[in-house]
Amino acid sequence: MSINSDTASTGRRAIQMEGWLISYGLLGLTQNGLLPILLPLAAPGAAAGITYAAFSFIGLFSPMLGSWADRTGRHRDLLIWGSIGSGLPLLFFNAANTPWRIAIAATAGFGAVAAMTVGNVLAIQDTAEAGWDSQVARLQRFISAGQVIGLVLAGVLAHSHPAGGFIAAGIASIAAGICGLTAPSRRIPREPHRKPEARPMVGGDAGAPASHHHGHRVSWQQLAASLRVINLRLRRFLIVWLIAYPAMNGVATIFPVAMTQEFGLDPVLPSSAYAIGVALSLLVYAPAGLATARIGGGRILASGLAIRCGLLAILASLGMLRGGRAGWLILVAFALIQLVWPLLSVAANSLSVRLAPEARGESLGLFNAATSLSAAAGSVIGGAIFGIAGSAGLAAAACAAVAFALALALHWVPRTSQVHNIDRR
Repeated sequence: MSINSDTASTGRRAIQMEGWLISYGLLGLTQNGLLPILLPLAAPGAAAGITYAAFSFIGLFSPMLGSWADRTGRHRDLLIWGSIGSGLPLLFFNAANTPWRIAIAATAGFGAVAAMTVGNVLAIQDTAEAGWDSQVARLQRFISAGQVIGLVLAGVLAHSHPAGGFIAAGIASIAAGICGLTAPSRRIPREPHRKPEARPMVGGDAGAPASHHHGHRVSWQQLAASLRVINLRLRRFLIVWLIAYPAMNGVATIFPVAMTQEFGLDPVLPSSAYAIGVALSLLVYAPAGLATARIGGGRILASGLAIRCGLLAILASLGMLRGGRAGWLILVAFALIQLVWPLLSVAANSLSVRLAPEARGESLGLFNAATSLSAAAGSVIGGAIFGIAGSAGLAAAACAAVAFALALALHWVPRTSQVHNIDRR
C-alpha cells in the first residue's frame, strides 16, 4: 500500500514539474519567438523600434518584482498572473492604433517580466545546490524550444494572418498562466535564500524583456547602492556591454523588417533563419562554457565581438545590393550571427560575477538592468537609423559600435589570469 502511494506521489510530482515547464515553453513561444518578429513588423520604421522598445524597457522592473516575490513567497502567482496579463492585451493589438499598440506592448512586456523573473527560483526549489544547474538548464531548454517554434510560426502568421499572430500569442500566454497553476508554491525560507550563480542567456539577442536566466533578486535600493560600491573593472565591462548590446539588439530586432521591406522576402524566411540560428546556437553553449573556464571570459567576449563585427560588415555590404541572391546571402549571415550569441552570453555572465566576487548579487542586478536598457535603446535607435539609412546604414552603424566596444574590451576587460586571480581573492 505504501509502495503504491509513493509511486502515485512520484507520478503526481512528475506531472506537476512537466506542467509548469510547459508553461515556460509557451512563454518562450510567445515572448521570445512570436513577439520579437510580430511587434516590429506591425509598425515598420521608427515606430517599430519604439514599439519593441516599450516591450523591452519594462525589463528594468525585473529586480523589483523578484524582490517582492522573495519577500512574500508568491513566485507562482507572478508566473500565473504575469502570463495572463501579458496575453490578454495582445488579443486587442491589431484593433488598436499606434499609441495604444505601444501601450499594449509595454503591458505585455510587464507581464512577461513578472512571469519570467521567477523561473529560476521555481526551478531550484526543493533541489540541493548541486542540482541547480541541471534544473535551470532544463527550464532553459523548454524556453528555447518554445522560442524556436514561435519564430517559425511568426514568419507564417506574419505573412498571411498578422492579426491571428497576436491572437495566437495572447492565447498561448493565457494558456501558460493556466499551466502555471501546476507550479509549486514557493515557501518563505526561515533563513535568507542563497542566490544561484549566473546562468547564460539562451536564445539569441532579441528575446524576452525579463532576465529569466539570472537568479538574482535585488531591490531598487540595492541596485542604487551597488552603483556606488562596484569596482572599476565591472564598471568598464558594463560600459562595453552598454555600447555593444544596443547595436546587436537593434540589428536582431529591425533586420527581419528590413529583409521583408527592402528585399521583398517572405516574412517566414527571416523568422525561419532566426529560428535555425537560435536552434543551432544551443549546441555552442557547452563549448563556450568550457572555453570560458579554460581561457577566460574576457577573451571569449572579445572573440564574440570580433566575429559579430565581421558579420555585421558583411551585412552592411550585402545591404547595398538589391538582387535576389543578396537577400538569400543576408539570410545566411543573419542566421550565422545567432551562432555567435553563446560566446557573448556565457562570457558576459561569467564576467559579471567574476569581476565583483564580493557583490555578485549586485553585479548581476546591474548587468540585467543594463541588458534591458540596452535592448530598449537598441530597438529605438535601430529603427530610427533604418528609417533614415536603410538596412546597410543600420548594419554599418552597428558594426562601428561593436568595433568600438571590442577596442575597449581589449583594453579594459581582464582576459585570462587576471580573472582567475579575482576568483581566488
